[in-house]
Amino acid sequence: MFILFLVFLYPKEQDFRVKEVISPTQILLDNNNIFKISDYETFDPVFSEKNKKLAKDFNLSEEEAFVMGNFGKYWAKNLLEGRSVNIQEQTLYYQKFNYLTKFKNSPYCIKDNHFCNEKAGEKLISTIKHTNYVLLDVETDKIYPISKEKQNLLVIKKGYRKKFKTTKPTIKNFSKLNLNTGNIKLILTDFTVKLKPDRNCSTDLCREILTNINNAQSSIDMAIYGYSSTPAIENAIKNALKRGVKIRMVYDSDKNGNNIYEDTQHLAALIKNTKSDIDSANPRYIMHNKFFIIDNKTVITGSANLSYTDMSGYNTNALLVINSKDVAKLYKNEFEQMYNGKFHNEKIAFNKGENIFFSPQDKTITNCIIPAIQQAKSYIYIPSFIIIENQIINELIKAKNRGVDVKIIADALNASNKYSKINQLRASGLPVKIENYAGKLHSKTMIIDDKYLIIGSMNFSYSGENRNDENLIILENPQAAILYRNFFEYLWKKIPDKWLRGFPRAEGLDSIGSCSDGLDNDYDGLIDGEDEGCKK
Repeated sequence: MFILFLVFLYPKEQDFRVKEVISPTQILLDNNNIFKISDYETFDPVFSEKNKKLAKDFNLSEEEAFVMGNFGKYWAKNLLEGRSVNIQEQTLYYQKFNYLTKFKNSPYCIKDNHFCNEKAGEKLISTIKHTNYVLLDVETDKIYPISKEKQNLLVIKKGYRKKFKTTKPTIKNFSKLNLNTGNIKLILTDFTVKLKPDRNCSTDLCREILTNINNAQSSIDMAIYGYSSTPAIENAIKNALKRGVKIRMVYDSDKNGNNIYEDTQHLAALIKNTKSDIDSANPRYIMHNKFFIIDNKTVITGSANLSYTDMSGYNTNALLVINSKDVAKLYKNEFEQMYNGKFHNEKIAFNKGENIFFSPQDKTITNCIIPAIQQAKSYIYIPSFIIIENQIINELIKAKNRGVDVKIIADALNASNKYSKINQLRASGLPVKIENYAGKLHSKTMIIDDKYLIIGSMNFSYSGENRNDENLIILENPQAAILYRNFFEYLWKKIPDKWLRGFPRAEGLDSIGSCSDGLDNDYDGLIDGEDEGCKK
């Protein structure tokens, strides 16, 4: 009867969004029904009678069983929560993988009083038995022993919070992250205060995009690198479609039709009027834009992807909103080329004036960034995800030698990869600090002489100029430049001086929050405590 009930509850194939993970075997969907995995067990993330029995079977204490249950919940939560899933024949699928298969291979699956993956289960038990765990109240920052009375708090390794606090600089948080001059808005996000991403759209950056979608009357054209679930944005798009707003989207695809972000195809299916660069002459190149055109009169652009890590402020980004029909027309011309199937080197240049550039047809580094660096008189400050393009590096060295104050803050992951030019920059006398926080320093910005702000989607790389679809604006606005300069100086002070010399791990005890954010920050397949960098 239970199986018949599930057949009734779930059609042969249906799409849902995961609202909450209760445990690895109980998934709350957005229709408020619970998808349950029968025939298999797992430890509960609370003190329970089931845990008592399982604890006895596996020679664990109740406290250790509680920790096992929480680890399983964290694992499933990171895998599924907020994401689109498909239910086929009573099995849950996320993208192309079968969740049941993944669960059975995890250390959290139990059947007939044995671990489904015995080696992984026994290894986890050994780790828990040889590690002291405590409960953390993230609101008050207080630590408590494992107990029923405090079981709703976060499980962490004992001593980790102390290590975390000793590395966190005691600098007052930056108070002004927004600027509104009427026709122009600048919005920044601060990754030093957002150490774990969420999908709540609670940042000013996300709410600005949300407001513009909600206020759209006739059209929304969006060029995005990809999408990961942010429910408020998705609901706003659904509502806009219902009220008759024409929405079109271009996005990135590899030669197999895949995108770096897991929910891109879900959004494309929702919008329907979409085009990817899958059929372009160079499928290895990427459609890396992040811009919206609202009602042919407002442009939203910058470095933020439509991902929950960017929308939540977990990554540092910059967003620029321009209310101008003339600027919107220029972006519309670029959008139309891509929507009609011309991407990358297939696009043609058109007359745009002096301040707006599109890659690769406009040779943005050669025609915009290099002249701006050459004309700098006082300072050039660069918070940048990547800076590896040789022309830029050579001109920055020249600027430093003629007395310009040049400072760079670089993203930790990219600073250590094989393409990094950090050692070359430092050897030339340029001060480069590497950020040591969980999120990415994802901005692609230069601030020059309290006058100019170079901002957009383009990384400072050869591909950014010559291969990928990008957009970049050189904004002559002293108010915007001064705001961003103040924010840069705040970040510079907050990052310890030792990272003028060393290289913090992107996931490790030196990068604040990276060992408790539930993400694989260095893309090595290991998360938080599993990663070598997070072990003492």
